[in-house]
Amino acid sequence: MERVWISVARKYKLFVAMSVVLCCGCDHVRVVNMVPRSRSGETCQDSEPTITVNPENHEQIAASAFTWDNLCNAPGMPGIPASWFQLGMTGSYAPIYISVDRGKRWHVATNVPSTIGATTPTGDITLHFSRTKAGSTDVLYTGILHSPDYSMNVLRTQDFRLNTPMTLLDTRTINVDQPHTQAATVPSGPDAGKDRLYVGFNNGYGGVNPQSATVDLSLDADAAAPSFSISGIEKRSTGPAGQDGFAQVPAVNRDGTVYVAFYGWRGWSGGGVASDVVVMRDDSWGTGGTPFTALVDSDGFAGKRVVKNVTLTFGNMGQQRLGASNMAIAVDPEDSSRVYVAWGDQPTATSNQTLHVQRSTDRGVTWSGDLLTVPNAVSPALAINNHRKVGFLYQKLTGSGASQRWETHFTRTKNHDGTVFDDPGLVLSTTPSATPSIIFNPYLGDYEHVVAVKEDFYGIFTAANSPDLANFPNGVEYHRHADFNTHQLFADAGHTIPVSVSIDPYFFHVPE
Repeated sequence: MERVWISVARKYKLFVAMSVVLCCGCDHVRVVNMVPRSRSGETCQDSEPTITVNPENHEQIAASAFTWDNLCNAPGMPGIPASWFQLGMTGSYAPIYISVDRGKRWHVATNVPSTIGATTPTGDITLHFSRTKAGSTDVLYTGILHSPDYSMNVLRTQDFRLNTPMTLLDTRTINVDQPHTQAATVPSGPDAGKDRLYVGFNNGYGGVNPQSATVDLSLDADAAAPSFSISGIEKRSTGPAGQDGFAQVPAVNRDGTVYVAFYGWRGWSGGGVASDVVVMRDDSWGTGGTPFTALVDSDGFAGKRVVKNVTLTFGNMGQQRLGASNMAIAVDPEDSSRVYVAWGDQPTATSNQTLHVQRSTDRGVTWSGDLLTVPNAVSPALAINNHRKVGFLYQKLTGSGASQRWETHFTRTKNHDGTVFDDPGLVLSTTPSATPSIIFNPYLGDYEHVVAVKEDFYGIFTAANSPDLANFPNGVEYHRHADFNTHQLFADAGHTIPVSVSIDPYFFHVPE
C-alpha cells in the first residue's frame, strides 16, 4: 500500500514539498530533509551529523552538522545580503538544528562558538542531552573542535532552542580531535541529580602523546563552574604508530557503568595501520582513582581487545575518506552487562573497508564474534531500545564506475537474543556517489548517529539532496523549496532561482 501527501503552494500553483510514506508491516518510517525553508538557497556540504533526543520530552531534538551561518556559495537572491552566500562564517556563532515536534519540522539556532571569517563553522561536533531540567527543556552538552584553531571545547546550554551562545566549560589544545559526547544524570543515591559528562577525544595525535586515547570527564557538569579531569585510557604501547585512532566513543548506562571503545594503534601495515579494537569499562561513573580500568585482558593491561591486529585502512571510497573514525558502541539501557561494538577494517589488501558488529553479555569480558559483517561500508552507529532491540545504521557503497551509489541502511535485530539482524534492513537513501563533487573532507562525515528513546529509534545521516523519490525508498519530506517532478531545488517559493545539488542532513524516526 502506498499513501502520498502533496503540499501545494496555491499562490504559485507549484509543488513545494512532497512526502511519500511506504507502509510495510509495522514500520512507519519518517525521513526528513532537515534544511529549513528559510535556507532553501544553501549549497553547503552539511556533512558529519549527530543527534540527541531530550529523554524527558521526546518532542525536543537537537542535531548538528557542518552548517554555516550563511548559505555558502548559493545563487544570489534579490534583497538578501551578498554575505549570506559565501563559504566562510559571517558571524561568531554557528547553528545547530532544532525540532520541537519530534522531527517533523526543523529550524536552526545560532549558538555554537565560532569565528567571523572562519572557513569552517566548526570542526567535529557532537551533542547529548542530560536529564537535568532547565526551564522547559533539559541541559544540552556539546563537544566541538572550535574553528579555526581546532581546540577541543566542551559547551553547555540551558535552552538549546535559543540564539544564546553556549557556555564554555572546558578547553583542551595541541593536536586534539573528534570529541564524542555522552551525558547522564545520576538517578539515585547521594549524588542523585548530578550530571556526569564524558567527552572521548584524541589528545595529542601525531606523536605529541603516543597514548592519545583520552576521556575528558566531569562528575557534576551542571554545576555553576564544573571541574573536569583527563583520563588517558590507552594502557599499551602504540609503537611506531605513535598515537591511537582518532575516535574514542563512550556509552553510559544509568547504573554508573561507562564503556569506551577505540582503536589502539600498534604500527603501520601497508597502506593502513595495525590496530586493536579496545573496549574499556568503569563501574562507578569514573569516580575512582584509576577510572576505566575494570576490564583487564590476558596480557594484564586494562582494556579488552575485542579483536587484535586488524588493518585500519586509509584512502577513499566514493569521495568519502577512510581511517578517521568508524567506531561505535552501545550499552543496553536495561542491562549494563549487554554491550555491542562496531568497527571498520580492511580484511584483505585488495578489499574496501568492511564493518563488523559484535556483542558481549558479560560486561565486555568475552565477545561473540561477528553478528553482522558489511563490506564496502562506512560510519557505523549503534543504539539499543528498552525492549533489547539493537539498531545499526551505516552507509554502503554499491555499484561500480559511473553507477556507484551511497546507500544508507538501518537494520535491527529480529530475535529476542539480539544476535540476528534484519539485513539489509531499511534503505533510507540511495544517491549517486559522484554528485555533488567534494568540497572538503570528510564528504559525508567521519560518523553519523542513531539513538534509542524507549522503544523508538531516531537517527541522522547525510546524503545528496536531489529531490528524487527514487533516491528514498521509504519516502522523504522536504521543507526547502523543491520540485520532485523535475528533480530541481530552488532558492525561492516561485521556483525561479535554481539551486545546485549539495550534501544535506536527513533525520529519520523508526518506531519499533
